[in-house]
Amino acid sequence: MSSQNIIIIILFVALGTYFLRISGLLLSNRLKKYKYVDSILESIPSTLLIALIVPPVVKEGVVGILASLVVIMVMMKTKNIFLSMSIGVFIIYLSKNSLLF
Repeated sequence: MSSQNIIIIILFVALGTYFLRISGLLLSNRLKKYKYVDSILESIPSTLLIALIVPPVVKEGVVGILASLVVIMVMMKTKNIFLSMSIGVFIIYLSKNSLLF
């Protein structure tokens, strides 16, 4: 593949990315006129967060669920995101290296 083709592909991907972002902003301004759409748009971030977090937790099995519960408990106690996520990653690390169970 020539360097000219690669540059063209990169430009098209960039244009597609910016089009998707701009169209989302423009569309959201038009859809906010409707009451039911506003409540759906407000719930999207939490559903995306759940969709991104739940599959890896389930994939890890019991250790993933245990690590998630520990992360939640540490977060509620300390209000420190970095500390709680670090502890969760450390639990998974221990499990992967057969040091936990």
